This record gives sequence, structure tokens and C-alpha cells, in this order.
Amino acid sequence: MLTVRYRRGVVVEYGCDAVIFDPTGLTPHPAFISHAHADHSAAFKHPDIWKGSTEETRRLVEALGWGRGQNWRELRVGGSLRIGEIEVRGHNAGHVLGSLLLEAITPEGTVLYTGDFNVGDSYTMEAAEAVECDILVIETTFASPLFSFPSRREIALEMVKWAVFDVIPRGRTPAFRTDPIGNAQEIISIFNRYTNLPVLTLGSVTKASDIYRAYGFKLEYVDARSDEGEELLEDGRCILIAPKGSKLFSERLEPALASGWAAIMRGRSSRPFPLSDHSDFRGILRFIRGCRPKKVLTFHGTALSRGFPEYLRRKLGIEAYPLTARGEGVRLRPRSEERIKRCCEQILLEMRSGFIYRPSWLMKAMALRGYSRDETQEAIRRLMERGILTEDEEGVKLTP
Repeated sequence: MLTVRYRRGVVVEYGCDAVIFDPTGLTPHPAFISHAHADHSAAFKHPDIWKGSTEETRRLVEALGWGRGQNWRELRVGGSLRIGEIEVRGHNAGHVLGSLLLEAITPEGTVLYTGDFNVGDSYTMEAAEAVECDILVIETTFASPLFSFPSRREIALEMVKWAVFDVIPRGRTPAFRTDPIGNAQEIISIFNRYTNLPVLTLGSVTKASDIYRAYGFKLEYVDARSDEGEELLEDGRCILIAPKGSKLFSERLEPALASGWAAIMRGRSSRPFPLSDHSDFRGILRFIRGCRPKKVLTFHGTALSRGFPEYLRRKLGIEAYPLTARGEGVRLRPRSEERIKRCCEQILLEMRSGFIYRPSWLMKAMALRGYSRDETQEAIRRLMERGILTEDEEGVKLTP
């Protein structure tokens, strides 16, 4: 039985094996972290937890002082790690540096956990692509028709126009409050690209941006607490990017909020800009259609997205429910094409160059991994058609 439940994280269980995605506290299961934002990376606070993530995620967490990388294994985009009968693969999430969609592959079916994700290209990230799966566990932060984000370029030009033609001519300095990982680097990129204004960064924004630079991102900024930064602030013709919860330390600073939540925050004291590293309502729907899941389990929603599972059932005809601690026990017959593909991969893992394997031996080996005789025969046939296997009098072998 393949089971998915919420237990201080998203737990995927198959047989005697289990993994947990983005745990919020101590757990007995091997943990996989989707990205470095604090509400997803709490496992790094616990050195005894076995954890897997991208190297970028680990370095961001350590740079911001949110945890340490003890007992850690690297999981790259396109790579995988195996925990018993569960194979966990990483896919680009398009959210922030190092972010992953996490796919759990079992002999009975596949589970895709999105973490936070974005299906649109940004100034720093490539868009996430759908991954076909049996069960989709999807974050629904902005899964409401209220959230329809303008194009990236439109938001960027509005931010530049406000800063350059409104705030600075009045003798004030634009100050963008935002997440230190993701949106902050987007704003740096926007003002580097469209203006010659110096960009100042504060606290955790500087630390996170330094990690982006270490991975080749061309970001130009100056720490606001440095001597150069203080001189630029005194001059006033610059912009400041500060963590969302920080207090502005000068009356000359004019605040703005850069966040997806700004889409519903009109008329507040800070100027709102709906800049988000999440997908909006339409993007979430497009992603779900592309994944072609048999079941959708929602999480990380708010009161605004409470009706989203019912919307999916009614509009898309997909079985959908909120993820609960009770869990969803699922017996699935995975797509035959996906199973044949996995069977091909398992056969190649079993075989060694220079050895001849009888088909009957391969069928027994694959049966132990849950594949039928017909599936193994079809996988062998496809590998031979592709020239990966060669037929011999006594069996098959890897093509030299």
C-alpha cells in the first residue's frame, strides 16, 4: 500500500519504507527539503535527522543561520536518492535558488510533492515543468481566482517607474520589503537591468544574495551597513531592499511591499507590488493539468484557497482533497508506460558489462522489484530495439 499523510511534514510510506518532505520538526524518517525558506527547511535545525537537498539549499540555510548541514546528502535537479523501495528524484521547482519538486517513485505508483513552485520564467529562475504522476501533493498558497499576477516585465517596469519618477524626485529613497531569498534577488536583477541606480541590501538579503553570486548570478548590490552603503543612503539616489519584517531605520525611506500577497493589499500604507516566486491561480491549474494526476492532495493553503479541492473535482473531474494526518491509502495501477520505463532502468542497474543474462534470470530479478513477466519482456525488447542490449545465444548482454 502506498500511503501519503501529513505528520509534521508530508510523509510518503510504501511497505516498510517511508520518507518525509519538508518536516517541521523531529522525525524518524529520512527527510528531503524542497528549498531554503524557513517554513520548509526546519530539518536543518536537527543534526540527527538524515536529510537530502540541493547544495544551494544547504548553503542558503547555513548562510542565513537557520541550521547546519550535518547528516546531509546532495540531491541535484535530475538526480535521485533511494530509501529502500522509495526512490526520490529532484526536478526544478522554479521558485528560488536550489528549489526542487520532489518525486517519490515506488513499484505501486508515483507521488509528486511540489513544495513551493513557479511555472513562469523570472529574472533569476527557469520555470518549473509538470511531471506526470499518480498522486500530486500541491501547495495552494495562491490557489484562488483573486490571485492573477501581471507579467514579470509589467511588474518590473511598474517598480522602476515608481522608484525613478515618483519617490526619488521627492527626495526620498525607495525601500522594498520582501523575502530575503527569491524576490530580493529578483528586485536586484530588475534594477540592475533597467536602471543605473545603486542597489543596497540589508541583513539576510545581503547574505542570501552572496550565495546567488557564488553560483554565477550577476547581481550588483552594496550592503547598506557598509561605509559605501551609508554614503549612498545619505545621497539618496538609490534603492534599498530589506527583509519583509525589518524596521526601516530612516524617515527618508519610502516603503513598498513586494509579495504575491500585494495582489489583495490595495490601499495599504506601503506601496504594494505583486511580485511573487509562486504560481498564481492560473499557473497552478496549468501545472495540475500537465501532471495528469489520478489524485490531488492540497496543503499550505489559506481560507482563500479552502474551496480549491472542490473546484478541481467539479471543473477538472480530478479526485482532490486536503492532505490530512489520517492520510490517503492508495492502491494504484501506475501507467504502463511509466512502469516499462522504470523496469528498463532497473534492468540496466542489475546488468554488468561483459556478462550474459538469461531472460528467465532477469524476470526473477525484476519480479522481486514488483514487475510482471510481461513488463520485463517488453522492457528487454525496447532496450534491444534501442541498441542498449544485444541478443546472444544464451541470453542478452549490454552492447559494448
